[in-house]
Amino acid sequence: MKLRDNENIAVLGIFLGVIGLLSALVLALISHVTADPIAKAKAAQQAKAISQVLPEFDNKPAELVYETKTASGWSVKFMGAKKEGKLVGVAALCTSSKGYGGNIEMLMGIGVDGKIKAVLITANNETPGLGANICTRAFKKTIFNITKPAPAGLAPNEYLDQFNGKRAGEKTWHVKKNGGEFLYRTGATITSEAVTVLAYEINRAFETNKKEILSKFGGAK
Repeated sequence: MKLRDNENIAVLGIFLGVIGLLSALVLALISHVTADPIAKAKAAQQAKAISQVLPEFDNKPAELVYETKTASGWSVKFMGAKKEGKLVGVAALCTSSKGYGGNIEMLMGIGVDGKIKAVLITANNETPGLGANICTRAFKKTIFNITKPAPAGLAPNEYLDQFNGKRAGEKTWHVKKNGGEFLYRTGATITSEAVTVLAYEINRAFETNKKEILSKFGGAK
């Protein structure tokens, strides 16, 4: 009787092992099949985001890259946008770990002169209705435009648009509550400060490495 029980356990173990192996093979196959479409979709999404923060370009900025670190040690990737072979701007992608809900990923458009053209938050985990309002661009629907499609371009956001046209200097940016000059949302000071400091560090990293970046992108003067 004991021998038969042992045989049943052995058979069950083999059966479960085979099922586990088949499951692993199926998951690996699915991962392989979907990897390329997912990568293409992500690349298309990033290209669209870059087009929202920079002037019109005809190259693939993601293929023209310069990577470095910000003052806080965050990795920042600069991507060169060109039109008819001429550098028209640089897109910078960086993630801060200082958000209230965790990481905040920012995409910044920077002119060849170093001034910020536009800022877009591409990922965040901030509190809906509070910190998320700092990070989100959305056209407001009213009874007068509810049936109309959203206008082209970026939706306004006073917390993100306040960086436009600015260029980072030696003094770190902070929100007014923390002794700086930038707007913040009551109840979302941490998010506001995180976004402000991130914008500063990205632009400052560009200023610090401007010569090397423009040289690599073919935009050095």
